[in-house]
Amino acid sequence: MSTYKLYYFNVRGRGEVARLIFAAADQKYEDIRYEREEWASHKSEM
Repeated sequence: MSTYKLYYFNVRGRGEVARLIFAAADQKYEDIRYEREEWASHKSEM
């Protein structure tokens, strides 16, 4: 089975909708949150 990963900033914003959908579906996922300072160093990996 696939493992889902959610990459988003450590704020609610648009990522919160996806988190709520995962919760409603009782779907396990990896919640990877970035602080704004960390984003620049990880952006090239996307």
